[in-house]
Amino acid sequence: MNILIPHKWLLEHLETDASPQDIQRLVSLSGPSIERIYERDGDSVYDIEVTTNRVDTMSVRGIARECAVILQHAGVAAKLKPLHLPGIEAGSNLFPEPKIVNNPQFCKRVLYVILKDVKRTATPDWMAQRLSQVDIGVHDAVIDITNYITHELGHPCHAFDYDKIMKLGGEIIVKEATPGKIFTTLDGMEYKTIGGEIVFENQKGEIIDFPAIKGTANTSIDDRTQNVLFWIESLDPKKVRFGSMTHAIRTVAAQLNEKDVDPELAMDVLKKGVELYQELCDAQVASEVYDEYPQPRQFEPISVKKDTIDTYLGVELENKIVEHILEELGCKVEKANDTTFLVTPPSFRPDLKIPVDIVEEVARIYGYHNLPSVVMHTPIPLSRQEGVNFQLEEKIKHFLSDIGWQELYTYSLVSEKLAVESGWALDEHLKLQNPLTDDRVYLRNSLVPSLNEVIDSNPNESSLSVFEIANVYWKTTTGLPDEVLMLSMVSNREFRKVKGDLEALLDRLHISNLSQELKNPQIPTIAQSSILKTTHSGEVVQLGTIAVLKNGRTVIQLELTNLIRVTKKHPTYKPIPQTAQIIEDLTFTMLEKTQLGPVIESVKKVSPLISFVELKDVFKQNVTLTITYLNPTQNISSVDVEPVRRKIVEKLKEDYKAILVGKLY
Repeated sequence: MNILIPHKWLLEHLETDASPQDIQRLVSLSGPSIERIYERDGDSVYDIEVTTNRVDTMSVRGIARECAVILQHAGVAAKLKPLHLPGIEAGSNLFPEPKIVNNPQFCKRVLYVILKDVKRTATPDWMAQRLSQVDIGVHDAVIDITNYITHELGHPCHAFDYDKIMKLGGEIIVKEATPGKIFTTLDGMEYKTIGGEIVFENQKGEIIDFPAIKGTANTSIDDRTQNVLFWIESLDPKKVRFGSMTHAIRTVAAQLNEKDVDPELAMDVLKKGVELYQELCDAQVASEVYDEYPQPRQFEPISVKKDTIDTYLGVELENKIVEHILEELGCKVEKANDTTFLVTPPSFRPDLKIPVDIVEEVARIYGYHNLPSVVMHTPIPLSRQEGVNFQLEEKIKHFLSDIGWQELYTYSLVSEKLAVESGWALDEHLKLQNPLTDDRVYLRNSLVPSLNEVIDSNPNESSLSVFEIANVYWKTTTGLPDEVLMLSMVSNREFRKVKGDLEALLDRLHISNLSQELKNPQIPTIAQSSILKTTHSGEVVQLGTIAVLKNGRTVIQLELTNLIRVTKKHPTYKPIPQTAQIIEDLTFTMLEKTQLGPVIESVKKVSPLISFVELKDVFKQNVTLTITYLNPTQNISSVDVEPVRRKIVEKLKEDYKAILVGKLY
């Protein structure tokens, strides 16, 4: 995400004489990328790209902290100014406090204070100017204070109408939402819970806030507000992400909270908020500070060997330089022994988890541009990666698109329901420990359920045909899964048309000798299934499967690795036969749901004189086959064909109960 920061606002937290241009150049080398500088209202405004794992830099103070460290190591005088925030003292005539029923599993910290006699004053010009410079709307001071503090210190905060909270029962219950509850946000938009979001409810079960994302209308500030419940919460980031994405509410608060913003910031935010409310709105503190923080954030030390740092950087740094860099970044550094550092990250750096994270911090502050540039000792490998052919993938995609198939890109992660629909047992799927959402936690073993899900969501497209080329992930006993590149196709059209498209695709790839072998379907949703095979260099190669689902859809699954093995750039030359061939059509009445692939294979095996069998037409239960007879060494006549024809009729009658339409003479 990008954040806008005015230079004068930055200098309230950063002591330096560096120009905006110098700050842009030096900080971009070793930290967040300052993409451009705008001139707005007589000030330089930085447009800064912040990577999503660096929530600590998504504020004015966070960028100032980064600038202080980076500029110092670049030889520019810079220092992070301390925060001078007054304490919070409650006056007389304290108000009754709301009852908080928290669930520490979902909410790590709750912090609030009640402010009384809050005047609805206009936002002062200096604050309005800064908010406008960073593209935040201006309302009045009571509302704008929360937006201002969030941008300055990096932790979202919220102002409730205290009297509305108390009128609704005076109780705030932190819980997971049940499905189907209606709530209206402060902008008048109505939503319905799907279940699993974190909400605040009163004792009657009414939703009174969609926390960490957006306030609700029934407790929001309005023109009659006199008393404010100034509130800060630290929710489970995964739950915030789930709620925000589920309802498509992408507020700044949601984007910060879903990235695990530091709960230790909450007290500074509360103090700053009370200071501004007292200064701008003549507010009085009407309660003691409520702070429920059962398990303060603590990080385990990360063990990093000095040799590891030197190896990655390609240069040997003195121990004191490494320690100095890490300590300036807020880390606690101890020596386990002469060769190993124990580094404990600060509470605002949840992204530092493993040794290479520490190495990266040392490298960027030391300066990537200061690391030695060394040519590789070995030549760049020129061999192609086995089992990869991007040109072939592109050819397949274009061909299928040209004949009416729609290409899809679906999630690699699937829900428990889709995982089960794949036909693989749930314990044969890999489950992510840190999924972005709670509804998609399994790495897929098949593309088919995801493609089916897309077709289900488009019920008006009666003949929809979709495909995807992507990896599936098959669990192994050794650690990492097998990543298998698959071409999967799912269509609402009838089987023979889909198979015709497949044969056209294989013909385009110059793959011949396709055969089918009936397979007993092991998946409850599959009605019929066959294995697709071809012959390559005298070896039988299994390409994949073709199946008909019980819902009538046709499914094709091909392994790209095997397809790459057998595909050809050019067709194989076949000389024109030197002898005459006989071509005739035979029509048979088949039983319902007879698979025609095996029928054609049976006909081919009746006699060496049969050189080609093709499905010509289907009408109800009548199937017409075009059969080509050929003897490459001598011409044949109808007399030679007659016994072969009789064998075909007998074979199909015996194996498939097929009846010839017409008579043999």
